[in-house]
Amino acid sequence: MGSGASSLVATPLGYRANVLLPSPADAKYQVCVVYVIKAGGACDLILFDSEKNKDDVKEFEALTAKYDALIVRINPGQLSQGTADGTQKRFDDLMNSYIAKGKLIWSSPKIQMQMGAKDALVNIGKLNCGLMDTYAYYTNDEFISGFKKTCAFQPRVIKQNRGSAGEGIWLCWLWDKAKNEKIEIYPSAALGDKSLGDDDYVKLMEMNDNHVEYHTVKEFTVFCIDGPTGAGAGEWKSTFPGQYLKGGKEVGGQLVDQRLLPRIDEGEVRILMAGDTCQMAIHKKPIGGGLSAVGGMSDYTYYKPTDAKYKGLVQKLYADIPLLLPSLHLGDEPLPLIWTCDYIPKNPDNWPKGPYDRSCPDDQTEYTVGEFNCSCVGISKFQAVCGGEKTLADVPDEDYFDACALTDLMGIKAIEMIKAKKGHA
Repeated sequence: MGSGASSLVATPLGYRANVLLPSPADAKYQVCVVYVIKAGGACDLILFDSEKNKDDVKEFEALTAKYDALIVRINPGQLSQGTADGTQKRFDDLMNSYIAKGKLIWSSPKIQMQMGAKDALVNIGKLNCGLMDTYAYYTNDEFISGFKKTCAFQPRVIKQNRGSAGEGIWLCWLWDKAKNEKIEIYPSAALGDKSLGDDDYVKLMEMNDNHVEYHTVKEFTVFCIDGPTGAGAGEWKSTFPGQYLKGGKEVGGQLVDQRLLPRIDEGEVRILMAGDTCQMAIHKKPIGGGLSAVGGMSDYTYYKPTDAKYKGLVQKLYADIPLLLPSLHLGDEPLPLIWTCDYIPKNPDNWPKGPYDRSCPDDQTEYTVGEFNCSCVGISKFQAVCGGEKTLADVPDEDYFDACALTDLMGIKAIEMIKAKKGHA
């Protein structure tokens, strides 16, 4: 791993480290990850071996019990895939036992499951960043009845809880099949005045790849519940299997229903947070005629938190933070060490020209959170060398130092939160 000055490499932009830096000799706290070292913490990288811990987690506990905090780089339910039965629960139980002993876990099982779940959007409805008319469905009947009412009222977004790249997130418009055009239904008299029938027709766009499908309401609801092979599902182009309610609420089976905000075609704004501090705002503009800005389907523009364009949005998020975790029933949890909010622009609800009008100025544009990411958020400028034979040394200098601005802030915030937890000055 190298040690001392030998761990640093001189570049035109400054010194960089291509291997794990040595921990400070006088470190007050011990943490299991790289980027807290510069902030004065002692850090180690530890692998959870699911084979060695398939019956219990005693070996992993022996390796991790000494630490003040653990940074867990894992997605919800990841240890349920290809491992012995109960591995995820054993791991989560160990993390929860550490929390009970006063250790910090970023992000805890509870944060991952409740903040990262799509129905978090229902719980934040009354905050600056939320939409009041957001609904969660946990049963087949709830979904069928709810969707038929909401989609009759206005275009909707139906979001599955699982997945992380837009799969199972559907934009839905009521469609006139004979005329091949959208049925203009906004504004309707009131939500619930009309309910769609099974044979009504909808246009659907899946956000993972912007592909479009046309189906009856029944075909869509069958696909969401039973998948593309369900009775009456019709033929589907989607490469993902539906069955979004499978297993029930306890294992993440749910659908969330929000109004479709037409200004989504202008792109989303990702606010990248380290604890309670914004590191940057990223405008993600869809390309190629789609509405989704995931993966390689978008142009990215980066802004400092103090830049005028999104300064107001950042300040509104700061105002929401004291209420955010309590609204998600997570008031006893720390903020994630790294997390994001993806915001969608919208006109004010009382905008006289309606939601489709594009003349609303920046200073009156509102933003609504479409998703929180809080489990395994990537360091984008480092991700190009993840896996394979490449190492950190293959990251260009400019990308390296840009990424370090985030990882250094994470280190500072980690130490701040550990100090606060322990009551140290």
